Amino acid sequence: MKKSAILIINIILLIIILPSNLTQSFVKAKSTENKDLKFVPIFRWNPRKITIKYDMIVKNNDDKTVNITTYLAKPKSSFYQKIHGDINYNTEPDGFLIDKWGQEVAYYNYQLVPNENISFFWQLNATLYSVRYLLFPWSVRDEIPQDIMENYTCDTANYKINDPFIQDIIDKELKYTHNLLFKSLKLHKYIINNIEYVGDDRWDDAVTVLKRGNGSCSEYCYAFIALCRAAGIPARYNGGTIFKQPAPHVDTRFHRITELYFPNYGWVPIDPTWDDYKLKHYFFGLHVNTLFTLTVGGGPSDYLNWSYHYWQDVLPYSDKISVQKSFTWEKWERPWYFNYN
Repeated sequence: MKKSAILIINIILLIIILPSNLTQSFVKAKSTENKDLKFVPIFRWNPRKITIKYDMIVKNNDDKTVNITTYLAKPKSSFYQKIHGDINYNTEPDGFLIDKWGQEVAYYNYQLVPNENISFFWQLNATLYSVRYLLFPWSVRDEIPQDIMENYTCDTANYKINDPFIQDIIDKELKYTHNLLFKSLKLHKYIINNIEYVGDDRWDDAVTVLKRGNGSCSEYCYAFIALCRAAGIPARYNGGTIFKQPAPHVDTRFHRITELYFPNYGWVPIDPTWDDYKLKHYFFGLHVNTLFTLTVGGGPSDYLNWSYHYWQDVLPYSDKISVQKSFTWEKWERPWYFNYN
């Protein structure tokens, strides 16, 4: 797909979406973490009121008693979603912690004897929005803040941005490209042309995924983040749960997308997985109102590791602790059907 194609798509979207949405969305976007936004076209529309529940059952299948600390990601409001009221937990957490990426987690300390199980769940009401960033190369031009560069272009075990295989891709794909937007588009195109989706529940590192040529949504993200970071583009992931009609819908697969930092725009959502098998580049700059975000992170968390909804520590270690987890979308409706305070 030529560079001009993404510009044509953005211009068409600019024409067909009401200008009033632009002003309203821009003002609200300024109040989020993208505080450095200048006047750029960002549209937010098509709100949906949701009720969502997270269920987890932990069972000790071992013949010994274990001590467990379970960490659950605590979702928060953003430009994509607004949580109404408190999150209702069936059992009040022992406390809350915040990791180095700013992600808050609830935690529970407990003991399980052999064959014992314990159930956790939380429920909340929220509004989800579709958000479209109209991206133009002349708008992506200012310097990236130093803290963003340091935190979101660094290397980790699952990215391996200094690996010769990664560096070779960067040299070949970006040899004559300088603008951040065009760089990211080329790397995005490389991902969707060289990886096929396989829901194998594996989270291999970026080099392994790129060499193998297939992977899950998380592995798409690792590969894309690795390439972007190797090119000096700040990148992170956004993980959560996906709604599929009709409600009530139970999600046991979950979903992860990427976000890139563009000066003037802030963090921009990009879903290389869906772009690969749907409309090619359509999800570049789009956050859909069927994705509820639980976690935003740049890499391994002190509490969630590489997960984006839960993690746990078991002492003494046992590989016989089973975990069943799911999200139930109880409602996904237009806002005039009912109202939350």
